[in-house]
Amino acid sequence: MVTQLNTYFAAMVDVILDCQGTIDKFIGDAIMAEFGSPVSQGPKQDALNAVRAALEMRSALAALRVAWQQADELPFFNGIGINYGEIVVGNIGSPKRLEFAAIGDTVNVASRIESVTKEFGTDIVISESLYALIADEIEATDLGEMQLKGRIGAVKLYGVIGWKGCDRTLFEGICQQMREFSAAIHHRMDTSQPKPTSQPSEKPSS
Repeated sequence: MVTQLNTYFAAMVDVILDCQGTIDKFIGDAIMAEFGSPVSQGPKQDALNAVRAALEMRSALAALRVAWQQADELPFFNGIGINYGEIVVGNIGSPKRLEFAAIGDTVNVASRIESVTKEFGTDIVISESLYALIADEIEATDLGEMQLKGRIGAVKLYGVIGWKGCDRTLFEGICQQMREFSAAIHHRMDTSQPKPTSQPSEKPSS
């Protein structure tokens, strides 16, 4: 599993860096990255870079799944949440151990958006603030407003299909595979749960 995860990380990091992103940290099996930090190329270009990275990550992971299936390894899917806004960046920590990090509400919302991708059955979900910058460049589905955990007020979300005029085959195929994969996982969990059994009760007789 560690080898497979590192293969995944290597492919995703290459895409992020190629799209002018900055790797912030690895959090378990997740990658946190910023676009426009430490140097911004302008709001719209930063947003386009982030979405381009997400779409190329989608393609790269699809290729990895084919290779894993051929090697009889368990394929997996990812969820990508993207938000746009101000963040605080700097060397944060103890004098004995500092790391460059980004913090703030924008970061928290991006993390919450990523966590709901499974609920929508899609792999790339963005906030309204990001969508407003690039609406004329991408095709997206309106997912409506959602109350995100730990935040007051609903956030309007969009699922990214691809660039304007794109071929939807990969997007639709991944959505279908995600639904099938999720159903299989839930079925396995249901069948692995021990079923309650009834035991005869005995009452003392007098």
